[in-house]
Amino acid sequence: MAMKDLTDLEARVYEHIKANDFSSRPWITSNESRRLGITDESLYKALSELTKKIKDNIWIYYEAGHLHVVAD
Repeated sequence: MAMKDLTDLEARVYEHIKANDFSSRPWITSNESRRLGITDESLYKALSELTKKIKDNIWIYYEAGHLHVVAD
């Protein structure tokens, strides 16, 4: 799959991740869903789809007690 396969929401979440530094600061789903104007569940589903559709462009990892999300 490729970028062209993303839904509008998935593309918006991807761009949001790229525009923010969740590598050096923790990802907090409730904060980011509020910023995007969507539900936590919608955000989790979009993240899940991103990791399937563009798996080489997004990384989600846990470090020092925090979740981090990075998009390339």
